[in-house]
Amino acid sequence: MSKRPVVVLACDVLKVLLGKRLPADMPRTWMDISLHNTPKKLAAALQAELDSYDEAKTVLVGYGLCGNGLVGVRSGIHTLVIPRTHDCVAIFLGSHQRYVERFFASANTYYLTKGWLDAKDEPLTDYLDYVRDYDEETADYLVEMKYKHYRKLCMVGFSQEELDSCRADAMKVADFCRERFSMEYEETIGTTDLIEALVKMPARIAEGNDEFVIVPPGGEITMEMFLRSGELAPQPMGRGED
Repeated sequence: MSKRPVVVLACDVLKVLLGKRLPADMPRTWMDISLHNTPKKLAAALQAELDSYDEAKTVLVGYGLCGNGLVGVRSGIHTLVIPRTHDCVAIFLGSHQRYVERFFASANTYYLTKGWLDAKDEPLTDYLDYVRDYDEETADYLVEMKYKHYRKLCMVGFSQEELDSCRADAMKVADFCRERFSMEYEETIGTTDLIEALVKMPARIAEGNDEFVIVPPGGEITMEMFLRSGELAPQPMGRGED
């Protein structure tokens, strides 16, 4: 069992899902959700936070590879535990395997969750922000470039009640995406299996777990750490296909 202090360093989109499963006294830092839009800024922000810890810790990192946004981050004196996933979508779905199955069954899917809806991190708000900052013609062009390759919009919830409570907001996004990009809309119920396993990992680091990347002190995160046998490097395409 790890005797180092355990801390959490995670995307704000996981604040409810992960936060409610942590011991009340476990330190946690929730990073700005917008960082995933700029991988280099994400890496720099995570590095700065890790470097600020003045004693060796076990750090539960609440991110996937996220468009290579974690590549190059150095563990320093710490041990990092990271879900071995291409992006956060697999964390919400419950496993890398379930993500892969969905990817091959329906590639080019853009995912929503309650966290992303609450943060206004979705295509409709992007478009409205572009209109505010530029003009309608520029907004049309930018949103087309960002989302034109998606064919489906999928809302992930952790219960039917959560899906029901989010549906009104999700449908506003779905209506926009259907009109602009002919995206189909669907809903699915995820699982908390991967998040719960992450919380238990500090006591099981010595055992190892194929679902997690363990970066020891003095290590550096590489893309290859996240790849399984025979798996090709992920192509950055946005949420759901990072």
